[in-house]
Amino acid sequence: MEKIFKIVLVRHGESLGNIENRFTGWLDVDLTKSGYISSYNAGIKLKKLKYNFDICYTSMLRRAIKTSWAILDALSLSHIKIIKDVNLNERHYGELSGMNKLEAAVKYGSKNINNWLNKYDKVPPYLKEGDIRLKRLKKKYKNKKIPKTESLDNLLKRILKFWNEKIKKKINKKKIIIVAHSNILKILTNYLDNTKEKGFLENSKPIIYEFDKDLNKIKSYNI
Repeated sequence: MEKIFKIVLVRHGESLGNIENRFTGWLDVDLTKSGYISSYNAGIKLKKLKYNFDICYTSMLRRAIKTSWAILDALSLSHIKIIKDVNLNERHYGELSGMNKLEAAVKYGSKNINNWLNKYDKVPPYLKEGDIRLKRLKKKYKNKKIPKTESLDNLLKRILKFWNEKIKKKINKKKIIIVAHSNILKILTNYLDNTKEKGFLENSKPIIYEFDKDLNKIKSYNI
């Protein structure tokens, strides 16, 4: 029987940004209590299905990091290596960062918001030098290149860089789980599925991808 290699993708649990309907992006908001519990339950579900992991990749944002902790705790795998990679950070929303989505639509217009969110070559307005949000990012991400905004094309480039350099060569050697963010996982699953049609991704809901020995996708499904 041909060997099958699996990788598990999980969007972080419900965050404060989710319940406040904000463009969160690189802002480091926390999980809600419900978000932590649902993440733990995702780990329980994986444990019942006998999933095991050697390594966990996540972003440098606490909502994803704490989701990783909860899942691995439920799996009794708190000891495995967690690698935090800035390339898994959510899309940078520029001037929209932290704004309520309805307020942003009033300020910038629904058409502009829709274009920025859905057209691959469109970018939200840049954060300006001196903006407190940019200052905080520079303080946290010392010696790293900090975007002031990002298009979906920008996002695609950094996610494919991560996938090709960090993941692709390890799929057939390590059991990997990736805990990340909505836009990150939409772009990645679109790439793996060869489509641009992905819609809403649920919080704390594992997505399984299966590959053959040549790393061709066999199938994907939610659990």
